[in-house]
Amino acid sequence: MHAFLSFLAVGGLLLIVPGPDTFVVLRTALTDGPRAGTWAAAGSATGNLVWGMTSALGVAALLAASAAAFATLKLAGAAYLVVLGAQALRAALRGEPLARDPAAGVALSRAAAFRRGLASDLLNVKAGLFWTALVPQFLSTDSSALLPVAMVTAMVGLVFAWLTGYAHLAARLSGTLKSRRAARAVNGGVGAVLVALGGALAVARHG
Repeated sequence: MHAFLSFLAVGGLLLIVPGPDTFVVLRTALTDGPRAGTWAAAGSATGNLVWGMTSALGVAALLAASAAAFATLKLAGAAYLVVLGAQALRAALRGEPLARDPAAGVALSRAAAFRRGLASDLLNVKAGLFWTALVPQFLSTDSSALLPVAMVTAMVGLVFAWLTGYAHLAARLSGTLKSRRAARAVNGGVGAVLVALGGALAVARHG
C-alpha cells in the first residue's frame, strides 16, 4: 500500500504540469465543446493505459534501450504536435471563433475527438519513458502481481479526471471569450505551445 500511495503522489504531482495532452484537450473543448473535450480526454487516458500496461510488461522498456525506436516515435509525435499547433495558429490568423457555431458545419465527432487524444498520447515518447522510468521504482521482488495493475489503473483514472476537468473548464470559458481578439489570443497561444512542445520533443535526446 505504501508503494501504491507513493506512486500516486508522484504521478499526481507530475500530472499537474501541463503537457501535450492538456493542450490538445483544451483546444478540442474550446472549439467543439465539453463533450468533444471529454472524449479527447478519454483518448489520452486510453493512451496512458496502453503505455502503462506495456511498461508493466516490460515492452515499453525497449524505448529506453533502442535509440532507433526512440527516434522514430519521437519524430512522429513531434510532427503530430506541430500539425495540431499549426492548425491552431491558422485559426488565429483567420480570426476563427473559439466555440463552433452549430450552423457553421458538423462538429467534431466523438470518435474523431477520441482518436485525437489517443494519438497525442501514444505518439508522445516522453509518456512512454515516464512509465518506463516510474513504474519500476515502486516495484520490488516481493511486490504483488496486482500492484502494477493497480498503479496503472489508478493513474489512468487520475489522468481522465484531470483532463476532463480541463475540458469542462475550457468549455465554460469559451462562452466568455467570444470576441475575435480573445479567439486570436487563445488559438495563437495554444498553437504556439503545441509547436514549441513538438520542437522540444523533436530535439529530445535518447537516454
